[in-house]
Amino acid sequence: MSNQATKLLWAAFLFVALLVMGQLSKSEAQEEAKWLTSYCTDAAIWAAEEARGVPLNQRTGQPDYKGIAEEQCPGMKPAVPALTTQQRQMASQ
Repeated sequence: MSNQATKLLWAAFLFVALLVMGQLSKSEAQEEAKWLTSYCTDAAIWAAEEARGVPLNQRTGQPDYKGIAEEQCPGMKPAVPALTTQQRQMASQ
């Protein structure tokens, strides 16, 4: 095999390797986006139920265990805690 043919084969191999790496990166980015959507949904459900006063053992979703929801999840902000019965009674007086 000539020197030029060898160089051409190496160039083709490198080109295919770059394409494969690009596809892997794209796939990883899609997986990361799916994971973040799921994480944000679960954290929002947990925060909403916490704000409504749902007992800990009856909540669904998951807490923001990584501490990233406020920064990474669009529209996510700290939930306002639910008023206690005593606070509601005082506010109605």
